[in-house]
Amino acid sequence: MQEKRTDPFCVPRCIVAAIAAFAALACAAEQPLHPPEVGLTVPPPFSSDVSVKRYRVGEDILKSPPYSLIPTAPMTEYHGWFGPRAARPGDIHGWTVRVYATFSKKVAAACAASSKRLEADLEKGPDLLKGEESPYMVARIRRKRFRWGNAVSFLSQGSQDALYAPENGRLSYEVWGVTADQRYTVTATVSVGHPKLPDWDDSARARVFHSVEALKRGRDYKRIEKCKPEEFKPSLTAFDEMLDSLTIR
Repeated sequence: MQEKRTDPFCVPRCIVAAIAAFAALACAAEQPLHPPEVGLTVPPPFSSDVSVKRYRVGEDILKSPPYSLIPTAPMTEYHGWFGPRAARPGDIHGWTVRVYATFSKKVAAACAASSKRLEADLEKGPDLLKGEESPYMVARIRRKRFRWGNAVSFLSQGSQDALYAPENGRLSYEVWGVTADQRYTVTATVSVGHPKLPDWDDSARARVFHSVEALKRGRDYKRIEKCKPEEFKPSLTAFDEMLDSLTIR
């Protein structure tokens, strides 16, 4: 009878599967399951209809098929309005502050990128919400330091059909950042306007550009690049001050 030989280095498949399952559970245990506990001091000008919502991974924020926004990490969201909720597009100033229970390497890289790469990184988006569209215009890029960590701020504008000049009702101010302890990622946005910009309306077709380079040579783009932050409504400085009050537990 032939002797059956056993390889001393051969591990049974059941043991391999058990080790893999244990490793997967350990990895999952390291990932936060619950949205972060967040505090934000909201001053009266920004305090219309403020709400706080918490989302788990994979939960649809919009709940409006066929459109969806799916967070890739547990997230807590503050949402409100600067001033009353108006019907005219140029007077709508909704704002959102989101804190994700993850450290986004992409956002961290954008905050530390060289000036040549920074704009391209911002246009790609932070990959924290599946389904979120990228802007076609990024302007007024600034590095920021908040009590909770480092960030980069910028003006953005997006559209599904054309490259429009900056205009009230489309223009947004955004802030992306990561916390100093490298545990959380913060994104914030507010719809802003400027008294010398045109409003978004039916005559917008006259303000369409054929390239981003041509758009940047336009008068309105140059205006939002160089004007004072207090000239916008709401003030960019005031929004930064509110964001600086953010606490995460």
